Amino acid sequence: MPNNHKLENKGNRKTVYNAVIIAVLAVSGITLLNEYWFIWAAMAAAGFIVLVSGYTKTHPHKILTIFVALNIVLDIFAIAVWAAFPETQWSIYQLGFTIVGAEAALAAALFTLTFFGLIKKKKWAPYLAIALTIIQRSFATYVFFPSTAIAVTSIWSLLIIYFAYRDIKCKEIEHSR
Repeated sequence: MPNNHKLENKGNRKTVYNAVIIAVLAVSGITLLNEYWFIWAAMAAAGFIVLVSGYTKTHPHKILTIFVALNIVLDIFAIAVWAAFPETQWSIYQLGFTIVGAEAALAAALFTLTFFGLIKKKKWAPYLAIALTIIQRSFATYVFFPSTAIAVTSIWSLLIIYFAYRDIKCKEIEHSR
C-alpha cells in the first residue's frame, strides 16, 4: 500500500508540473504573441520537448547528446553566415567578426569534446555541457545585447542545462540501485 501512495504522489507532482508549464506558456504566449511571436514559438517548442521527453520516458542522455550535436552545427553555421553575409554582422555589437567568430569556433570545438564524452558516457560530459552553455550564453548576452534573439538562444541554453541536469540525476539514481 505505501508504494501506491508514492506512485500517486509522483503522478500528482507530474500533473502540477505540467499545469505550471502550460500556464507559463499560455500567459507568455498571450503577452508575446503579437510582437515577439518567435519567442513564444521557441518557448512552446521547448515546453513540447520537455513534455514529450517526460511522457515517452526518453532518457535525457539521448536528448542532451542531440542538443549538443545541434549546438555544434549551429555554432559553425553562425560563423559561416557572418563570413558569407557581412551585413549580418551588425548584431555582434562592437567586438567584430574576428572575436565573435573565434568564440563560436572555440565553443564548437569544446562542444565537440562534450559530444564525444557523451557518446562514451563519460561522467564529466553533462557537467561540461552545463559549464560551456553558461559561459557561452554569458558571452552571447554581452555580444548581442540588446536583441530579442537573446530570449530564443536562452531558451535553447536552458534546454541543454535541463537535460544535462536530468542526465546527471538519472545516472545518480542508476548508480544508487
